[in-house]
Amino acid sequence: MLELKKDYYKKLKLKTFKKLITDNLNVTNEDLLIIGDCGVNGNKLSPLLTNAYSQAAAELGINHEAIYQDFKIRGSFADKRLVQKLTKLPKKSVIIMNISNKTGKLGRLGLSFRKFAVKQKHRFISTTSLGTINSKYFPLVMDCLDINYKEVAKKAESISKKLAGAQDIHVTSKSGTDIHYNVSGMQPRIASGVYRKPGQGGNLPGTETYIAPNDRNVNGEIVIDGSARLRDKTILVKKPVKLVVKDGVIRRIVGGREASLLKNTLAWAARNAKHPENTRRIGEFGIGLNKKARIIGSTIIDEKAFGTAHFAIGSNAWFGGNIKTIIHLDQVIKNPSIEIDGKKLRY
Repeated sequence: MLELKKDYYKKLKLKTFKKLITDNLNVTNEDLLIIGDCGVNGNKLSPLLTNAYSQAAAELGINHEAIYQDFKIRGSFADKRLVQKLTKLPKKSVIIMNISNKTGKLGRLGLSFRKFAVKQKHRFISTTSLGTINSKYFPLVMDCLDINYKEVAKKAESISKKLAGAQDIHVTSKSGTDIHYNVSGMQPRIASGVYRKPGQGGNLPGTETYIAPNDRNVNGEIVIDGSARLRDKTILVKKPVKLVVKDGVIRRIVGGREASLLKNTLAWAARNAKHPENTRRIGEFGIGLNKKARIIGSTIIDEKAFGTAHFAIGSNAWFGGNIKTIIHLDQVIKNPSIEIDGKKLRY
């Protein structure tokens, strides 16, 4: 484990991490690999969480190893040492990942950590985009992890049943969002935070329900007023960013500094993608359900916050869509009003 300041141990709720290892992941005698980095710009959430899981595993008597790599941005490669560890990891192992931004490309193991883990039948949880969170938020992050997963899963399942078989989702907000998102024939997914079977995995904190659009049938305006995911970080939005969407594609981006940063990210994606035509497509609509989460400038936390919704730009092929590209950028909006086939969603 990395050496951390003494006040870290005063804040640490080790019981939370033990429950995640034993209950959410059902770890018994499998190998457990815990992946982190050393933080960035003085923000140490990645090593804080990595150390916490490592300490919890040690007290539980679970065979584990913690490995730390350098900070990575989208498009860079994971450290060779990490790739070697993943290569040697026995099938049906367990992986816990806490990363300041991205894991990086895995070389011969492929571009996608998720695909690699599923293929090897590893159970896994990942907590990414931690590098923009000040370390003072460590207690808040622990609270977001310490929820009643069964209770929230029931809420997510209830919403998913309403989305399944639906046609039109109409989302509006006081900031100006007014968009129709067609889901005819699409199936919703739940990020439950509980992954107990081989090959299961997803992100933490939980929970959200999300769905891909029916091809390009997304039209209207999305006004981002919560947080915006960029290539290398998540930013809190001070001046709302308007996305004008027609036939599933972002046609215009209007706003201030935040809008410029998002334009730069999408320009980078278009230059580097095999399918540049997909880098401006809307690929996901999701609803946050975690009442302990709030918007703090980390996508993994922000998108789970109760009373928020998010739209992702880019890839959705792994959850039922037809978009393949190098980005998946979640944009969070506050206090949405959601109608499913004309009926207001109450949750």
